[in-house]
Amino acid sequence: MCVLDAEQVFAAPEMMELKLRQVAFADMLILNKVDLVTREEIERIKAWLDDRFYRYRLVEASDGNVPLEILLSVGRFDPSRLEGTPPNDHSNHPADCDDTDCGHHVHGHRHDHSQAFSTWSYETDQPLSLEALRETARKLPASIYRAKGVIYSSDAPTRRAVLQVVGKRVDLSLQDEWGGRAPRTQIMVIGAAGGIDGAILRDQFQKASAPNQALEQTSPIMRTAS
Repeated sequence: MCVLDAEQVFAAPEMMELKLRQVAFADMLILNKVDLVTREEIERIKAWLDDRFYRYRLVEASDGNVPLEILLSVGRFDPSRLEGTPPNDHSNHPADCDDTDCGHHVHGHRHDHSQAFSTWSYETDQPLSLEALRETARKLPASIYRAKGVIYSSDAPTRRAVLQVVGKRVDLSLQDEWGGRAPRTQIMVIGAAGGIDGAILRDQFQKASAPNQALEQTSPIMRTAS
């Protein structure tokens, strides 16, 4: 992750080359302190990035407040956290609450993430090719920040595969066997508000479907990252 200070992006012009290198190596950019600058300045920063980078992921934030589900491959993503009122309403918490288990620290007292992010999900009981899925994930639109899911694959149909996408990084790994669970792919996607076209995404994921005969083949444990 690379955090950009919206107030200081163009400060210290002699350091611009170093800034560009840091941005170039980042999987995701966090443009912080957007509440302290005008919309025109934010657009100026984006134009500066557009001139130098292709398909970069940029999340606007204030006070560094970005859901951990977007930043890290941790926990099970709960879409209700981004849609309206969270499951546990923390609006009546005292400002000095220091209970680290209450959950309000991650999402803040006054931040409504549903205004900044959109969610979308994809499910199918048809097996997917892991290689085709990896290519699909690599080509997701720049407005997609995060994707994760459990995959039913033709490469190893008796085992669950796990997909993790954070920014530009894609990771696929084989996990435990399905056991008594019905094999099924379930993918959750998080992106910019208004930046998810469900019809296009569905078409892209469906193209990763594998031919039925591929189910007869299995492959060694596969772990890929890009």
